[in-house]
Amino acid sequence: MPNFPALPSLTQVSLIAQAASALSIFGGARVRSNRIDAMEGDCPSEHDRRDNTAVTPVTAMQAVLAATFLALCPPVHAQSVSQEPTYGLSGRIGLNAVSMRTYEGSPNTRTLAAPDLTLSYRSRDWGTVEFGQRGLIWNAVEAGRFRFDLVAQFDPGRKDKDTSALNPTPGDKRLAGMGSVKSSTEAGVGIGYGPVMVVARQSLSERGAKGAQVDMTVEHSWPLSDRLGLRVAHSATWANRDYMQTYFGVTAAQAQATQFSVYTPKSGLRKVEVSVGAEYAVAPKWKLQANLAISHLGDVAAKSPLVGRLGTKGSDDDRRFGGFVALGMAYEF
Repeated sequence: MPNFPALPSLTQVSLIAQAASALSIFGGARVRSNRIDAMEGDCPSEHDRRDNTAVTPVTAMQAVLAATFLALCPPVHAQSVSQEPTYGLSGRIGLNAVSMRTYEGSPNTRTLAAPDLTLSYRSRDWGTVEFGQRGLIWNAVEAGRFRFDLVAQFDPGRKDKDTSALNPTPGDKRLAGMGSVKSSTEAGVGIGYGPVMVVARQSLSERGAKGAQVDMTVEHSWPLSDRLGLRVAHSATWANRDYMQTYFGVTAAQAQATQFSVYTPKSGLRKVEVSVGAEYAVAPKWKLQANLAISHLGDVAAKSPLVGRLGTKGSDDDRRFGGFVALGMAYEF
């Protein structure tokens, strides 16, 4: 959806009118003064002196500066108001019902009850610290549209058996014999400008998933009304050889214990994803949320024998698609 420049705000319209009025008066005064000087010499009448003193050079300069400021300022978006950020603690708590694949690349799905907990603390001197579904993020630098973040994320790993609706760890009995991938912690940095954010992260654990990833996300949000908001995000994730081997590779020992063939992936595009989210305020602090995401595995990941087809007659492209659907309610504070 393209971003159209919004109409000037009431404040801008007022400033424009004031600037135009001041400039026109000043110009008119100069014309009248020149005509009188030509006809009567350098002795203007009392009425003309009052007209000439109505607009001083300071007033004219203010008008010029106001017009210049309005010309140089970028157009504001509709309904936007420049406000001081809210400092202190804020957050949300809720519950979502999520339908998703049992693991990335699985042909099977499951329904998960997922808690939604987000805590954010903003200070004047130390930026913003946020803990939520994306992990722990410290927005250390925020200068205009530029952002610099320090990121710590949690990788839940993967089980080689089915997991319950209350367990967020992916798993499927289809992977029996592959062994479990233990959970791990990832650390990295993020650099953003406007709607674009790039995050590079590296696994810190020796017992769980290994490897490095780079995510690039472009996100836009629109307030459709006082109660309804819409968010659209596009993302792509690159992963190195170690990460690909952990989640998409099959070693010789694993091949002997399962029906899968040996596969040794290289680094490459892990997936691309498009997500759409809507939020409706049913009450001042209660929000109804709906999210839809569609992902597409890259070539290296899609060639893994662990990636199953949607059906026995599915095409090769069926192996690549995934995503989730979520519906929930949250309370903001």
